[in-house]
Amino acid sequence: MFELRREKNGRPLLIGHRGAMDAAPENTMPAFEAGLAGGADLLELDVQLTADEQVILFHDTDLFGKTAVRGQIGNFTADDLRRLDVGSYFDPQFAGLKMPLLDEMLAWAKDRVALMIELKHGPIFEPRLDQEVVRLIEQHGMEDQVVLISFDQFALRRVKQMNPNLTVSLIYVGRFCDPLALIGDVPLDALSPATDFLTQDEVKLIQKAGYACTPGGFYWDYPTLLDWGVDTISTNNPGAFSF
Repeated sequence: MFELRREKNGRPLLIGHRGAMDAAPENTMPAFEAGLAGGADLLELDVQLTADEQVILFHDTDLFGKTAVRGQIGNFTADDLRRLDVGSYFDPQFAGLKMPLLDEMLAWAKDRVALMIELKHGPIFEPRLDQEVVRLIEQHGMEDQVVLISFDQFALRRVKQMNPNLTVSLIYVGRFCDPLALIGDVPLDALSPATDFLTQDEVKLIQKAGYACTPGGFYWDYPTLLDWGVDTISTNNPGAFSF
């Protein structure tokens, strides 16, 4: 398993959001290289399942915003998707960039940097995504170098059933009287609340219950989060961040 807790690591871990999405096109190799060079402890990425059941890196529900092609990842084969340019939308200097496959990303990251892999479910909920991701992680021998996160509790429960040694965290957005009630019967290792709804009391509640608090989203008040003692800090450009 991968250890996320600050009390075990001695400091909060730095996460490169979608690699380093302010420095290069998100979920592409230049973004991951920038995140690694910037000192990230983990690189966060998003995975979806293609029509031919390969696991590919892409965040959005629709392809159009990044590629000008209409449709969802699940409507296309991996070969079709890898013909698309996912760099030009960001800057012409990145023209021609291709979507990486998770298999390639795991091979690149092994023994170099840990990965935080978001399982992107919805509007289609396909268990094969979780099965293939776990299979690839095991194939690369990286159970102790990855964290799996998702909004989908069913997906995280499936992951733990397939391999209890994998670290998993539930993403959620909102303020809840008892966020621990969200856990239910899912054997989680961490909770990933949205930072714009987070409070210091919630951080302490999560940690006191034995879970890591690894917040995400697009709003980060770093001094406050560090003062609250969160277990991880996420940034769009690790190279520009300093503790």
